[in-house]
Amino acid sequence: MKRMESHNHSPGRPALGQACQAAVDFGIDLRELDYLLGLTPLERMVRHDQALQLIIAARKAGVQYYGVDARPAEDPGKS
Repeated sequence: MKRMESHNHSPGRPALGQACQAAVDFGIDLRELDYLLGLTPLERMVRHDQALQLIIAARKAGVQYYGVDARPAEDPGKS
C-alpha cells in the first residue's frame, strides 16, 4: 500500500507514533481523519443528513426502476 511519508515530516505535526504509522501503512488517510475530527457537531450532523438523503434518494430510484424495494424484509423477532 501507498505510504504517506509526508505525514512524518509535516511542519507543526509531531512524529507519528507506532499506532499512527500502522494506520498509514494500512492505507488510512490521516489528513481525512484530521479533517473529520475538526468538524463541529453541527457540521457532522449536516454531513450525516446529506449522506442519509443520498441513500433515501438511491432507494427511491431503485424502487422506481425495479418496481420493488430490494432490502430484505425485517425479522419481526428482532428488536
